[in-house]
Amino acid sequence: MVSDKDPNVVLSMLPKGATYYFCAPDIPRALDVVTLANHAKDLGLIGTCFSTVSAALEAAVKSSLAADLVFVGGSTFVVAEAV
Repeated sequence: MVSDKDPNVVLSMLPKGATYYFCAPDIPRALDVVTLANHAKDLGLIGTCFSTVSAALEAAVKSSLAADLVFVGGSTFVVAEAV
């Protein structure tokens, strides 16, 4: 997410039963990943912080099963780095 947006608006729409891999895009406007994870925790979303988008995606893919869905979202900047 970017720092000038309210993370609680988006985070409140996400399922509590999912596993989260928190990261920040490599841009100046990025919201600090620990801050993002703390907002998520306050809403009952639990996950792990990663220093890069690629590290988070790699961990998510390695942890997933064949029937799992790995969703990349939060900011178009994050999605762009994951492609």
